[in-house]
Amino acid sequence: QTGDAQVGRAMMRKWFRILGLFCCALLVTTACTASRLERPPLRFAYSLWPGYFPAAIAQEKGFFQQQGVEVRLFYGDPKSSQLSDFVARKYDGMLLALGNLVGVLESNSKLRVVAEVAQSNGADAIVAQPEVQQIADLKGKRVGVRLGGFGELFVEQMLIKNGLTVDSVQLNNVIAQTVPTFLRDRQIQAGHTWEPFVSSLQRDGYRILFTSAATPGLIPDVIAFQNSVLQDRAEDVRAFLRAWFQAVEFWQAHPAEGNAIVARVLQLKPEEVSLEGLRLLNQSESKAAFNPGNSTNSLYHTTQLYIDFAIRVGNLTRPPDLSQLLDRSFLPYWSVKTV
Repeated sequence: QTGDAQVGRAMMRKWFRILGLFCCALLVTTACTASRLERPPLRFAYSLWPGYFPAAIAQEKGFFQQQGVEVRLFYGDPKSSQLSDFVARKYDGMLLALGNLVGVLESNSKLRVVAEVAQSNGADAIVAQPEVQQIADLKGKRVGVRLGGFGELFVEQMLIKNGLTVDSVQLNNVIAQTVPTFLRDRQIQAGHTWEPFVSSLQRDGYRILFTSAATPGLIPDVIAFQNSVLQDRAEDVRAFLRAWFQAVEFWQAHPAEGNAIVARVLQLKPEEVSLEGLRLLNQSESKAAFNPGNSTNSLYHTTQLYIDFAIRVGNLTRPPDLSQLLDRSFLPYWSVKTV
């Protein structure tokens, strides 16, 4: 009987240990779940540009949730103050052109680039009235472009490559999304805009004078976050990037389904959804873009071009620290195909 009692007590201790381990695991799981539920969704902004459309695909396909982060997307209309709201910290992160980001660093120096996601390779263009036959014909004419933004540097490059200067034309401050209206009202003779507006204008008989295919790497699109978000929610940012590149891979592997998702979510016509003239970067290409270099293949080189431009036009009074502005530490070589 004494032996039986000892065996019984040993069994009881064993079951208590098992029960204790189970309770600890339950507590940890509950705490992690509660922590996840307590974190608000990442507030992330994007607008009408094909290079940003993987955000819509990631949301619709559930990739953000699969990768472990809740995201609330804010899709901006052409007249929105999205960039100003991002500078004012109303969004945690945003998809935007690198040149536009550099232009607002004077107002918020705590913005950080964590990924390059696309490059315009023909999707940005200078579109002109039908009677404008060539770039030389723009001399003395009104050219619409968002002054201080990346479009102004793009226009400068076009003029320089064709033997003109900025003083050769009259630059009018017109945002790209409204260039079609200004052209149709004949308030400008040419203007900088992008897809899907370029194709629409071309179908209506307007002339494409110059595209970003002639300036490879000059117009990169990036994912930027507030520095405080990177510090406080690093794992959420990594999860966001995993979902982003998962969406890129999905769209490239299933273009028809990806196009249909984008058209439905953003209420676009199917013909308005296209990757033509755009290079989407995968995760390894994005990380490689952070390597220092002497060409627009390097984000460091391209960012410096925009810093010099921003200082020249008065958007910046002093250059930012590139080692802080460009942060590739959130881009390890992980797989996005499995969760």
